[in-house]
Amino acid sequence: MQIVLYSSQAGAMPLATVEAQHQVTRLQGSLADLRISMLASKPDLVVLGGFEPNDDLLEKIETLCTALPRAAVLLVCSNPESGFLLRAMRAGVREVISSDSSDAITAAVARAEARFLSAPKAGGEISRCIGVMPAKGGDGASCLVANLATELSQTANLRVLLIDLSLPFGDVELYLTRETGLHNLADFADEIERLDGALLKGMTSHISSNFHLIQSPQTIDQLMHISPAYVDRLIRIAVQHYDYVLLDLQLDTISLSVLELLDQLVVVTTMNVPSVRHASQLIRMWESLGYATAKLSVVVNAFHSKSIVRIADFEKTVGLRVSRVVPRETDGVEVSLLKGTAALGLQPKSDFSRAIKAWAAELTGHRPLEKSIWQHFGIK
Repeated sequence: MQIVLYSSQAGAMPLATVEAQHQVTRLQGSLADLRISMLASKPDLVVLGGFEPNDDLLEKIETLCTALPRAAVLLVCSNPESGFLLRAMRAGVREVISSDSSDAITAAVARAEARFLSAPKAGGEISRCIGVMPAKGGDGASCLVANLATELSQTANLRVLLIDLSLPFGDVELYLTRETGLHNLADFADEIERLDGALLKGMTSHISSNFHLIQSPQTIDQLMHISPAYVDRLIRIAVQHYDYVLLDLQLDTISLSVLELLDQLVVVTTMNVPSVRHASQLIRMWESLGYATAKLSVVVNAFHSKSIVRIADFEKTVGLRVSRVVPRETDGVEVSLLKGTAALGLQPKSDFSRAIKAWAAELTGHRPLEKSIWQHFGIK
C-alpha cells in the first residue's frame, strides 16, 4: 500500500515494521496544508498524528475524505472523548488509535491493509478467491480446478492465478503442463516481504499469458518453509493482481487457515459412500466454523447413471443442494495427464468440457462462445 504518515512534529510515529512492508512517505505540516499534500501523494492510507482533537481537525479530515474517497484515514489521538470519536467516524476516519505506541499503530495499519486488499478494484472489478477441496482423495478436485482455471482464463481474457495448496505434494500442474516451474510455493516464503505484482508474475509458471500457476513444493525441506501466515499474505497480495485466484486445497492446517479469505468453497465429491460421508463432514465443519452457507457449493464429479448413491438422497442427507454435476470423463483426463494439456482443449465438445464451460460461464456471467456456421467452414 501507499501510506503517508502526516504529523505536526518531525520524527513522530516511529514505525519501522510498517515502513519495511509498505511504501511509506513521511510528511510534516499543518492542518492547512493537509489536503494539498495528500492530493499530491495519492495515498491508499493516511495516518495522522500530533494534532489537537478539535473541530478544525475534523473539518480538515472531512475535506480530505471527500477529495480522496478511496483512501482510508487513521487518526492517532491519545485518550479521545467518546463524543469526539463519534464525530471523527462521521467525518470519515476509519479508525481512531488511542495509543501512540508503535505496536498499536502497526496493528491498525494491518487491519486497514486487510480491508484494502479485499476491497473492489478500480472500475468495479472484484477479485474472486475460490477454494476447491475434495471430499476424499481421488475425487478429482485437482483435475476440475485445473480445467476451470483454464476456461476462466479464456473467458473475456481474465487474469487467473492457480495456487496448489494440496500439500504435501500437489500435482495440479500435471493437468496443465509437462514443464517443471523454476519456482514453487516454498520459494515465495523468502520473498514475501518484498512481494509485489511484478515479482509475483515473474515467479509464477505461465500456462498462458494471463493464466499463471504456483506449484506445490516437491520435497520435505521445501515444505518446512510454508506457514499459514505466509500463505495468508501471499493470497492477500495475489487478489490485488488477478481477476480470479483459485486454490487447490486439502483438509490440513494450511487450507483451514485460508478459509476466511475465500469468496467460495467448492467441495468436490463422487457418489460413492466414503466420499459422500466425507463431503457431509466437510459441510458440517464449514457450518461449525460460522461461515455462510451461501459461500459453500457442492460439485459432484465423475457422475454416471450407475453411481451407488443418488444425488437426491445425498442432498437430503446433507441438507444442501448440489450446485453442479460433472460427467465422468476417463479417457479425456488420462490423455490430458499424458500430454500435460487441459482436457478442455483436447475434447472441447465432450460432456465434461461442456460442464466446465457452463461452470465458468456461471461464475463470470459470460456465455460460452460457440463457433458460428461460418467459422466451422473456416470463414471469419
